[in-house]
Amino acid sequence: MPRRLPVVLSSLKVRFIVAMILLATVVIGLSGWWSVTTHRGHMLQATQDKVRAMAEAVDSGIREAMRAGRSREVQDILVHMAQDPDIEQIAILDSRGRVLRASRPELVGQVLDRDHLSQLLVQPDLTVTQHYEGGEPIQSVVKRIQNRPECLACHSQEGQTIGILHLDMSARRTQEQIVEMERSAVWTVLLTAVVLATGGALLMIRLVERPVAALMRKMAQVEGGNLATRADEGRGDELGRLAASFNAMVDRLQAAREEIETYHRHRLERAERLATLGELAASMAHEIKNPLAGIRGACEIMSDLLPSDDPRRELSTEVHRQIDRLDRTLRDLLLFSRPPATRLEPSDLHGAIEHVLAVLLRDAQTRGVAVVRRYSGTMPEVPLDAQQMEQVLFNVLLNAFQAIGFAGTVTITTEADEREVRVRIRDTGPGISKENADRIFKPFFTTRSKGTGLGLAIVRNIMNAHGGRIVAGTAPEGGAEVVLALPRNA
Repeated sequence: MPRRLPVVLSSLKVRFIVAMILLATVVIGLSGWWSVTTHRGHMLQATQDKVRAMAEAVDSGIREAMRAGRSREVQDILVHMAQDPDIEQIAILDSRGRVLRASRPELVGQVLDRDHLSQLLVQPDLTVTQHYEGGEPIQSVVKRIQNRPECLACHSQEGQTIGILHLDMSARRTQEQIVEMERSAVWTVLLTAVVLATGGALLMIRLVERPVAALMRKMAQVEGGNLATRADEGRGDELGRLAASFNAMVDRLQAAREEIETYHRHRLERAERLATLGELAASMAHEIKNPLAGIRGACEIMSDLLPSDDPRRELSTEVHRQIDRLDRTLRDLLLFSRPPATRLEPSDLHGAIEHVLAVLLRDAQTRGVAVVRRYSGTMPEVPLDAQQMEQVLFNVLLNAFQAIGFAGTVTITTEADEREVRVRIRDTGPGISKENADRIFKPFFTTRSKGTGLGLAIVRNIMNAHGGRIVAGTAPEGGAEVVLALPRNA
């Protein structure tokens, strides 16, 4: 079973807006992330460049002071450079880690611990490292002070490095700027998503929702039976073409309704005429039946008065046959126009078949027609009117025997499932043509010169009264096949 969406998400407008927000958030978020990452890298690189530049400036100042013989100004240079708000401290160390000069005078004379000194000694010149002090990011750089000629007045010639310049600069402002930039990027993404969602919603309402709502109102009117309504086709976009298709569909529905109404009106008029004719035919049949019985009795008396070798006896016999034929026609006409009430009782369907075969089998055998029984071994009792069902079986089997004529086979198969039981009657005759397949159940339709055309019409009426059905056609291997289906339960 497909999962149902929440009520809020069942609206196309809401889903469109949500999709637009998600898409805008993803696209702008990725763009913002890339921009923030790039700017963060640039800002960190600028901070590192500043640290290196400060170290170079301090080194240059010290070199100029030494060249001028003003070595005592080195301390002032460090203090002056440390006035930059980002500079934490500047110190000059000897190779043993003792502070020789420092921007903070209280540090002069102190000795660094061995681990810190080891890190400074192995750190390449002007390479920026970062560590945290009290949760604050500090960027450090070292630069070895070379023993240049201007330094020989105070320093011996031994060794090339006379000290280590160590500078610490706070990266707090840079981190704060990065955080502010990230915050601005987040707000930019959110505001852009809101603006796009609002704009998308307005466009959705203006361009889609209102035309669709108007079209849905037209559809509701059509659903209510008003086929005169039409949608506005003024738009030149997909919704306009949809409205045009809707109008074309309504035109076809209206034409179909008019055709159906005309057909039903003609059918109703025909049914009324047939009902009137049926009542008239039933009355006439009833009126004719009694005089016909009198005529038959008179013919029998006249036939009995004739000598056995009188040639007029043959004429009398023919009159008897025609009277019997008229009597059968009147009986079928009365049965079709005034069918008796159906009384359903649990009955043996196989027994009903055998009763009918007992009447028809002798004549069939004289014409070389064989009957093959393929009865189901699990056939239950079926609720039916035994007399009416024997009438159904009689008409269908009689048609099968007459269709074969001479030398053929009629196969009777019974089967049952959970819903219904079926009787299949198949013959080896010529079958039912396609043009006659839809007409054989209509009253008075017959392909035989001596038929009344009411037999299968009566059969269909009886099957309908039983809640069953009858299907007739040509079997794949040839010959006609009639299927009688009855419900297992009334």
